[in-house]
Amino acid sequence: MNKEELEAQSLFQEMQKKEALLNEFQNLKPNWKGSAIRFVSTLAAIAYLVWMFPEIMDQPILYVLLLLIFGVSAEIHNESKRINKRIDLLHRLFQSDV
Repeated sequence: MNKEELEAQSLFQEMQKKEALLNEFQNLKPNWKGSAIRFVSTLAAIAYLVWMFPEIMDQPILYVLLLLIFGVSAEIHNESKRINKRIDLLHRLFQSDV
């Protein structure tokens, strides 16, 4: 093989690696399914605890704990969305530099 063929092959391999990284980046983006699964699993865990220990429903602290659990969950979700927006912005900045 001559020099041009080696350079072309090297460039093609570099492009394949870059494409694979971009595909992985796109696959790691959060979607609504993950949020829905976390919400349903939280509800299922609470339902399981109530089913296993029905006397929990008589305790007034349960409602405070539920409010705190869902409040923390909502805060984590909002912070996660903010972080992912920043990562997407950083990715677009790097793409514009290249």
